[in-house]
Amino acid sequence: MEDSRYCDLHIHTIFSDGLYSPEEVVRKAKELGFSAIGIADHDAVAGIEEAMKIGEKLGIEIIPACEFSCVMEDKDIHILGYLLDYKNSTLKSFLKKVQDKRIERAEKIIGNLSKQGIKIELKRVLEIAKNGTVGRPHIAQALLEEGYVSNIEEAFMKFIGYHCPAYVPKMEISPNEALQLIKDFKGIPVLAHPISYDFEKIIFPLIKMGILGIEVYHPEHTEYHIHYFLEIAKKYNLLITGGSDCHGGRKGKLFLGEIKLPYFYLEDLKEKRRQLFLDI
Repeated sequence: MEDSRYCDLHIHTIFSDGLYSPEEVVRKAKELGFSAIGIADHDAVAGIEEAMKIGEKLGIEIIPACEFSCVMEDKDIHILGYLLDYKNSTLKSFLKKVQDKRIERAEKIIGNLSKQGIKIELKRVLEIAKNGTVGRPHIAQALLEEGYVSNIEEAFMKFIGYHCPAYVPKMEISPNEALQLIKDFKGIPVLAHPISYDFEKIIFPLIKMGILGIEVYHPEHTEYHIHYFLEIAKKYNLLITGGSDCHGGRKGKLFLGEIKLPYFYLEDLKEKRRQLFLDI
């Protein structure tokens, strides 16, 4: 009998730069008919527990994940860590360090904006972020509120995007460090949304470093890209994942429901983890 279940393995919540709480995400996923979803906040795992509690009530399987930010050739590269030991205190300590560095970065960006006569307050940025990992989308929201831009995209294009006057790089973690970190906590590392990078330059070095999967299905991937990434996955025996990368509409894009990944890809992910970590 054909398995009609499907999942979305890349969703953000208010614990990073999403607009939905974990409960809202799970309830929305239930309405859309998902069997499983991955909570994959940026450099944070704090929303997973809440999602699991409501998921258990509603019959939605929650896949613990984290989207790690790292730097490769002076560019941000995102690596998803799936099924990692999100309760591990050492992991939480590491992520707390990253989150503190993100606040320092926000402070520097706000300082750069101030030099251009653009005044926003760190306090307001932190209020927008609530309990989440602070990122540039929160600064963009503050710029929007103060009337310096007409939308979030304009904030990135004019002020805080790469090579813009106020841009400040993140805490530097190499892809090698991110891969090792994920594996240390019994997770499966997967390259997130390769379309976001010069993918032909980074995919093959990452394969040599030991990445185990690639996010093939993403709202911004064309049919050409999907075919290209599927071929690479097949050739190099990589796991295939996919997800909406939903942020709840912060950038004017919702995406939840656009990617319906067949459940057997999640089963492959779980099987790989069992093979690598025989004690679980």
